[in-house]
Amino acid sequence: MGGKNSVSPITITPLFKGLTHMVAQSNYSRGRDTEYLARDLLVLHGYQVVRSAGSHTPIDLVAWQDGGHPLLIQVKRNSNHHGRTLLVEREYASVIRSLREMSRPIKADVELWVWAPLKGWHFYSVLTDGISEVLDHGM
Repeated sequence: MGGKNSVSPITITPLFKGLTHMVAQSNYSRGRDTEYLARDLLVLHGYQVVRSAGSHTPIDLVAWQDGGHPLLIQVKRNSNHHGRTLLVEREYASVIRSLREMSRPIKADVELWVWAPLKGWHFYSVLTDGISEVLDHGM
């Protein structure tokens, strides 16, 4: 199921506190909403954030704090995410390859963030020879 413009089954989306409405979301909408969740989390932790809206680049968000290394982040949503690094490397192999191959500032940290609606965020640092789950991210 699912091409670029496929629509998911109906989901319940919060409209206001205590109220909900039913919306059929496209892949783009689900991805954008997940990027907004990541952006909001970063802002909550004191980062400045720029979202690369609608781009087809490996990076969805660029975030930085005063005096820190910039974070270059690819955001994914996966309802079936189990948090096993080896499975993440297999499932997102082409994304990870793109993140490794792109040109970037020398001191930028490149990360893959995976949102699992029932399990929350999993953060992975993209290294030259693989990925490593970031367990002490503080997010």
